[in-house]
Amino acid sequence: MLRKALRAIRPVLRKALHAIPAVVVVLCVLAAGAYAVDALLLSDGDTSVARPLRVSVLAPGSFESAHPYAPYYVVPRRRFRDPSELSRLARNKILTQPESALSKGALAGSPQIIRLALRSTDKDPVTVTAIRFRVASRARPLRGWFTALSGCQARPVRRAQADLDARRPAVRYVDSKGVVSRRLALEVERSKPQVIELRAATARHRVAWTAELSVRDKHGHSSIVAVDDGGRPFRVTSSRSSRGYEPVYGATSITSFKPSRLLARGSSRC
Repeated sequence: MLRKALRAIRPVLRKALHAIPAVVVVLCVLAAGAYAVDALLLSDGDTSVARPLRVSVLAPGSFESAHPYAPYYVVPRRRFRDPSELSRLARNKILTQPESALSKGALAGSPQIIRLALRSTDKDPVTVTAIRFRVASRARPLRGWFTALSGCQARPVRRAQADLDARRPAVRYVDSKGVVSRRLALEVERSKPQVIELRAATARHRVAWTAELSVRDKHGHSSIVAVDDGGRPFRVTSSRSSRGYEPVYGATSITSFKPSRLLARGSSRC
């Protein structure tokens, strides 16, 4: 009887022994998953926190810059040799809506103007303590042409500006009254968004770059918020390899463009 019982149990034991490795694997996977959930979501020492600041990059053409003539855009010569190759409608539009040049393969001319709208994501205000410009790559400046109109009546705005030709671009902060500082302490609330303008300049290159905002909450915790062009770097080119043009006005519209020594020197009539 005992032998018969053992023979009957033996297949069951064999199956159970074969199943042990699979059960161990499943248990290990479940344990690892539970640990990950605890580490990422439930632990008191969690370092994965929500972004303290919502940053919106305003679309080109949706604001008026405080710069004398930027933003402007350099059109590559390989696309259009000069403004005379544009239609009359395009010639007028490129002055009234300079961002329309982007559809012609243009790049922002130096200095590139990026306007940011900042809003705290929490009920408590946060403070932006620094802005850093990060150079992703440098290349030869774009060969092309550009035109621009003076914006001498633009309202001043707080800004951060840097020379991207420098190995480590130092940032200068300028408030709306024109006071320059090396430090920043910009308080941002959820109900009262702030605006700041980034000016990225290059005299010798074509540069791809991004920005980083250092943010501190009321508890003194610091974090970094990255800013880019929809997941890609911003791109700016020096105008040193390009020719500046100014419009020639007829009775009712722009009739042509002529080379501008003023724009070529990076100046305006303001």
